Formats: sequence, C-alpha cells, structure tokens
Amino acid sequence: MRLRTLLVFLLLLIPSAFYIWHNPDMPQFGKLHDDGLLFVSAKSLATGQGFRILSLPEQPAQTKYPVLYPLYLSLIWRINPNFPENLTVATWFSWPLLVLCLALVWIYWRGENLPEPRIWIVLGLLAISPYMILFGCSLFAEVFFLCWLVATFIVGRRAGLAMALLAGVLAGCAYLSRTAGIALIVSMPAWYLWRRESRRALAFAAGMIPFVVGWTIWCSVHRFPATTPTLIYYTDYVKFQFLNVGLDNLAVVLWKNTDQLLFGMGSLFVPEFITLLPVKILTQVVAIAMISGVVRLARRGIAVPYSFFALVSSAMLIVWHFPPNQRFVMPLYPLLAAGLVAEMEHLFQMLRGAFRHKEVAQRVVAGVFATLVLAILAGGVGLQLFFTFKSMPEQARGDRLRLIQTRATYAWIGQHLPPSAGILSNDDPPLYLYTGHPGNSAPLMPRWWYADDNAKVTAFYKGVIPYCRSRGFDYILATPDDLDRWSEGQDQPAVQQAMQNQQLEPLLKAPNGATVFRIR
Repeated sequence: MRLRTLLVFLLLLIPSAFYIWHNPDMPQFGKLHDDGLLFVSAKSLATGQGFRILSLPEQPAQTKYPVLYPLYLSLIWRINPNFPENLTVATWFSWPLLVLCLALVWIYWRGENLPEPRIWIVLGLLAISPYMILFGCSLFAEVFFLCWLVATFIVGRRAGLAMALLAGVLAGCAYLSRTAGIALIVSMPAWYLWRRESRRALAFAAGMIPFVVGWTIWCSVHRFPATTPTLIYYTDYVKFQFLNVGLDNLAVVLWKNTDQLLFGMGSLFVPEFITLLPVKILTQVVAIAMISGVVRLARRGIAVPYSFFALVSSAMLIVWHFPPNQRFVMPLYPLLAAGLVAEMEHLFQMLRGAFRHKEVAQRVVAGVFATLVLAILAGGVGLQLFFTFKSMPEQARGDRLRLIQTRATYAWIGQHLPPSAGILSNDDPPLYLYTGHPGNSAPLMPRWWYADDNAKVTAFYKGVIPYCRSRGFDYILATPDDLDRWSEGQDQPAVQQAMQNQQLEPLLKAPNGATVFRIR
C-alpha cells in the first residue's frame, strides 16, 4: 500500500518536473516584478547589506515583503553569487517546495478523513495546475506560504495546548512568508472558540503574536519616510492601500474585486485562455460550485479551520487595492479543489436519482445536464494539461528568445551609461541585477484601473520628464511589453506619442523594440 501511494505521488510530480527539466534557467524571471524584488532583497541579506531593496536609488529597508522567504532565497546567493547563472540554482530551490506542498496537502486531507480516491483527485488537480507549477517553479512566495499554512492546519487540529502553541508558531512563520497570513490570527482562534476551547485559542495567539509584533516593530523602526506614491508602493502596503482605496471608490473596488475573486478561483480549474464574457461567467459558476462544496464539507466537520481562514482571507482580498487574481487565491486552492470534488459528487448523486425517474423527459434533462457538467470537467482538466505541457513550454521558449535580446540591451546599458545613472524602467529589479543601475517602475496607481481612467496613465507619460528629474533619473528604458502594462492596449498610441517628446533622445533602439532614452 505504501509503495503504491509513493508511486502515485511520484507520478503526480511529472507535470512540474517536465516543466523545470525544460526550463531550469527560469526564463520567466522578473516578468511580474515581485519575484525580482524578492530576489534583490535576498541578495541584500546574502551580501551582508541588511534587508534592503538594493535596486532603488535610496536602497530603503524592505518593509513591504516579510523576511522569511527572502531569507530562504538568500541561500541561493550564498551558493552561487553570480547572476543570472544562479537562477538555475533558484529553480532547484523552488521545485522542492512544490513537492513538499503536495505532500503536506496529502497529509492534511488524510487527517480530515477524506476518502482516499477524493484525496488523489484533489492532489491531481493541484499537480497539473499550470498556476501551481508556474509559481511553484518561480521565485514567488505563494507555495512557500502554502507549506506553512497547511502545516498550521495539520498541527492545529491535534489535541493539547502544546499543539495549539506550535500551530501558532507555524502560523507566525506563514505570516513572515506573506503578510496575508495575518488572517490566521483571526480564523484559528475563532475556530477554537467555536469549539469552546478558549485555552487553545490563547495558546495559538501566544505562538503567533510575537511574530506579528516583531515584524511590525521592525518595520516601524526601519521604514523609509516615503511621501511619494513611488516609494510608498515599494515600502508600505498599508499606506499604499489608503492611497488607492477610500470611501470615494470603495463600492467600485468591492464590486470589481468580488467579480475578480470568483474569476480567480474558478480559473484555477478552468485556466484563463480567452477573454469572452460567456467563458468568464462559466468560470465563475465553477467558483460558486467550489464554494458550495466547501460549505458542504464544513457542515460535515471537514476542513473547518481552513474554511474559516478562506472566509477571512476572501474578505481581505475584496477590499484590497489589487484585483485578486489566480496568484492571490492560490493559497485557497487545496480547499477549493476539495470543494469542487465534493460538489460534483453531490451533483451526480442527485442526477443518479433523476436517471431513475419514471418520466422520460426527466431522464433526458438529467442526461443533457450530466453531459454538460462532464464536458466542463473534461474541458477544465484538458485545458490544464494543454497549458502545462504545451502552452507554458511555448511561452517559456518565447520568454527565452526575448531574454536574449533583452540581455543585449542590458549589456549595452552597462557599457555606455554612467555606472550610477538612475533609469526609469518597469523591469527595474532585473535591470539592476544585470547592470547594477538603480531605478524604479512607473508609479501607476491601481485607483486609476478601478476608475477606468486611462487618461491618467497617458497624463503620467506626458509628464514623465519632470517625474524623472524629481527622481534624479537621466534615462528611460521602454519596452513593447510596457505599453500593455501602462495602458492595457487602449491608449498605446497616446503613450507612444508622449514618448516622442523632443526632450527624450533615443540612444538605442533594440531589435525587440526596446528603446533607451536620454533626457536632454
């Protein structure tokens, strides 16, 4: 039995192993910005410069992302301090976390007495998920955080004050991996109190609170006195939240974030492949089925603390200043996948009764509905396999080809620009790691996205020269990918026209469309 379990588990590792085997150089590094900042902060720790954002001109303390995951990544810099060669080492630091995460999820659901076949279905959904594989084989904290989160639930359900205290310590480590772990300080004590275990609630709080207080004090002491949106974005989550979400736009934020939360949940099973409204609605229906299944499990006493955490976490996400996409809801996926399995099981039990109905019309309707549901399930699994084995490898090859040209641009910058010259670039962490040049990305506000105010984006680039001068930047690195990030495609001509300012002298026009401008 143990041998069979091990063989099935190893079989489930094939999709992620296939991806890293073909992409050990991590060609996607830096595309989503946060991974670059985490790796820069890890370098700071490894080189004895403290916990800082080395890529910014001010090199402020890293008070936005907590320290535990960068501390783990700093081991990569200690093993191989040469960038980008150490990205291969980074890949082999990331993938084992994904393996550990799957193992912990298996242990968790075994302890919740979920039937063995259901556990393997849940684990299979996680193992083939392109989002789990992509973020599990990259330098993002999500899978690292998920390991601590699931470990908290595993230990927290065991009897005794010592186990509750240890669960609090593990929750503290989860919080020091991602500050979203703060939801545990509410959800776990609430679960203990719901079970009338007040002493265990206090023990859990006693284990977690020192981590929260310690990080809060450290941030308060070391936080850079930022007064501009740029530095607030890089150093202060809370202040940036209040810059972008207020009473004037709270209703819009709640509406858009709730819509995106459902879409983010559903697209973990039906990967985002086309931007059509019917597909989006179908994806959100899948999310509702997931949530319904989670409620069904909780009523049976299964995964109740995880459900409490999911509720608190979702409430935080819908008021946050960024749409909760697949990455932000990923810590909920082991629960959502189990919810989907439970809901499908319930649905087919109902259909089984309809198939026995004496009226032919009832049996026909049940057959059509069952066919439709099976088609959705098969389509979701098929899309995940397509993304994992076809689309993602092709995307990685494209990223690798673009990276060759981007590195040529970085090499030109390193050879021709003054060593200390600051550069405005939306890829500022990779730019720093390749060239040593400090800089920051364009300070575009989520508030503008929620208001559909593309004119604000264009206005920023019309005034980009005063902004750069205020930051002490003499150069701008613009790439074709920036236009999509700046304007979401709607105002690209206006942005391009703004970049044709006579005070911007193009020094280099690379074959991939990247342009290095000097401010006259």
